[in-house]
Amino acid sequence: MLSIEISGNADLRKALRRFAPDLEKELRKELRAALSPVAQKAKSYVTEDAPMRGWRGRAFSEAKFPIYNANTIRKGIGYRVTPGKVNRNGFSSMASIYNSSAAGAIYEIAGIRSEKGQPWVGPKAGGASKKVSRSVNPQAGEQFIRNLPAPTSSLKGRGRLIYRAWANSRGVAEGAAMKAIDKATREFYKRAKDTTFRRAA
Repeated sequence: MLSIEISGNADLRKALRRFAPDLEKELRKELRAALSPVAQKAKSYVTEDAPMRGWRGRAFSEAKFPIYNANTIRKGIGYRVTPGKVNRNGFSSMASIYNSSAAGAIYEIAGIRSEKGQPWVGPKAGGASKKVSRSVNPQAGEQFIRNLPAPTSSLKGRGRLIYRAWANSRGVAEGAAMKAIDKATREFYKRAKDTTFRRAA
């Protein structure tokens, strides 16, 4: 799954949930307001028609390559305002925007590393690697990428859906998210000075 993460101190969210659930609720609300427009904009970049005729869904298809379905790709784009797993440094994702469908991930980042696509080995090559092209057409990868929109660069990465939407927000979404986190942090520590917290039921 591809994602854009807003990182922060994992202990803050734990403390908010335990001792200041009203601040946690307000933080979630503000994070949703910051990230929802980006997710919606990313969905708007998904075209109804597949970039290539051969990528459309086919009746009784046995293809292993994920078929293009605009609704599936849109449904796979969203956001979370709940914390992710804590890393070694005690930080976690405070919120994230994600692109979770297999076809959506292909649309997002195909050709990012190479405009020629994956190395071609042909349909008769052995092995099970997914990092090579087994198409009968040696130029299939290059042609496929040429039919996709050019990727857009953002500070979080390059892509055609969530990364493009993130870049086009021009820092507004990240600024609003960080402002909300900072506001919750300052209010929490202010309360900690003024009163003794009791764990929320």
